[in-house]
Amino acid sequence: MSLNISLSKSLFLPVFLFFVLFKVHAAEINIKGIEDARVLKNVRAHVESLDIPSASYQYSQYQESVQLKVTAATQVFGYYHATAVVTPPSAVTNNLVTKNKNWSIWVELGPVTLVRTVSINIEGQGAEDKELQALLSSINLKKGKPLEHSIYEKAKNDLQSLALSRGYFDFEFEQSNIKVFESLNSADIILQINSGERYKFADLRFGQDARSQQLIKSLTPFKTGDFYQASQLGLLNQRLKQTQYFRHVVVRPLVAEANDGAVPIQVILTHKPRDNFDLGVGVSSDVGPRFTGKWTRPWVNESGHSIGAEVFVSSPEQYVSMNYKVPLEDAIQNYLSYQAGYQAQNENDTSSHKWSISATRHWTVEHSDWQRSAFIRLEQETYTQGLEAEQTTRLLTPGLTLSRLRSKGGLDINWGDKQTLTTEFASESLLSDINMVRITAASKWVRSVEQHRFSWRAEIGGIVTNDFDQVPSSLRFFTGGDQSVRGFDYKTLSPFELDSDEERELTGGQYLAVASIEYSYPVAENWRAATFIDAGNATEELFKDPAIGFGFGAIWNSPIGPVRLYLAKGKSDFGSSRYFHISMGPSL
Repeated sequence: MSLNISLSKSLFLPVFLFFVLFKVHAAEINIKGIEDARVLKNVRAHVESLDIPSASYQYSQYQESVQLKVTAATQVFGYYHATAVVTPPSAVTNNLVTKNKNWSIWVELGPVTLVRTVSINIEGQGAEDKELQALLSSINLKKGKPLEHSIYEKAKNDLQSLALSRGYFDFEFEQSNIKVFESLNSADIILQINSGERYKFADLRFGQDARSQQLIKSLTPFKTGDFYQASQLGLLNQRLKQTQYFRHVVVRPLVAEANDGAVPIQVILTHKPRDNFDLGVGVSSDVGPRFTGKWTRPWVNESGHSIGAEVFVSSPEQYVSMNYKVPLEDAIQNYLSYQAGYQAQNENDTSSHKWSISATRHWTVEHSDWQRSAFIRLEQETYTQGLEAEQTTRLLTPGLTLSRLRSKGGLDINWGDKQTLTTEFASESLLSDINMVRITAASKWVRSVEQHRFSWRAEIGGIVTNDFDQVPSSLRFFTGGDQSVRGFDYKTLSPFELDSDEERELTGGQYLAVASIEYSYPVAENWRAATFIDAGNATEELFKDPAIGFGFGAIWNSPIGPVRLYLAKGKSDFGSSRYFHISMGPSL
């Protein structure tokens, strides 16, 4: 065993030194004479792929290889007369590796080749296609501009990709070339295209999955006979995934089976199991450890009804709920849902038990990002708030919610925004114990400028009622914590009364106003440093006595989503505090 270890070490050292020396030599090549950063980068990439001579007799071969590499690297930018002169180290011996390492390459680019003429012609139905014509007009192949092969190749690829995505499956370049006249430093570009006819959508093919046919047809954004568009297939694929009925979805054109200019569309679906279970465990400084469990049955009947239940357990809050979903026009954007649930809350100065049942109508408007939901909810809550005596309030609450969510970047969102507006009311003439109107609005934005990331949010709410004492605890406003004003414990900012020991007893606010801004910047792989300032409060008068929270933190982009760590200091009318916040989840 010791012999093997010794041999491994003896082999490892020279191999390690070889790679170190190789990288050092590669890094010591100085390329001069090129001012264009793009050309320099390409030349360097080509030249550094060559092995540096290890003996003087290899020098002339190295010079020839460098010239070939420089020629290949510069011609793509229109330089057809580039020359390269290699200057070896000051002393060329039989062992250049151990001598001076300052290799230099002087490149003379010469005149650039300019585009003399551009001839692009499309025949077939594509000649009248506005999308293809718009792409043609945007192509940066212009007379008098330097010839760049990358622009030419990109133009060809973009044209072909767009044509295929729009159903021109017989698209071909009958002629595509660049004629270079090196002595004149000019070039002619010729693209002769035959688009062929534009194919249309034929029937959908489902295989043996008869159960899903009605659902798929309700979600299909195109009809048989419409012109083919790949984006429509992508939209159907996305909608089918959003239904949560299927584990895998494939929607594809069967081009080989096209007939009379129409291409059939195959839909392949893999259903989820009859029952699905999800368990989750998390932690945050707001609620401490938490547990969630979900059960769903995606298909209850042939009409696509689904049922599910959820349970949430944490130290301050527990709830259980059931949901039944009924598709109307479709299962994603137009459906009914019925909910029933129980919630218990015991935190700070709130003790509450609430039962509720509700019905919600969800729908969207075509070409709009906004989701709409109208609901009616019957709830009865027994609660003790602060020094108030225990009481029970029943409310029948109709309401409307508008919401929108847009994001880019996956788990690590670098662009996006989220808006929510909810209005609800109750009336003594409609089975409620009080008259009430409650409005809440929230907006959050994430924007990035290169590596600089900014996020800001605002939340505002208010309650108008004839008897605020009978407004249940769950509808009153409290703030403070990870997602509101940092530097304070969870929901500890609100109006209060003093008990016999001069201790504050929270009563909950009639109004809410919170704003925040945060800046972050990457400091290591998967880590960002952040600084922030929050302001707001839950009060009896809007915008009264705002509390301030500020500090710094770190964001770890973990495999399962961002984890946020903040050290915050809070200041309010009743003193200052310091708090360490931990939270996990997407930015929006």
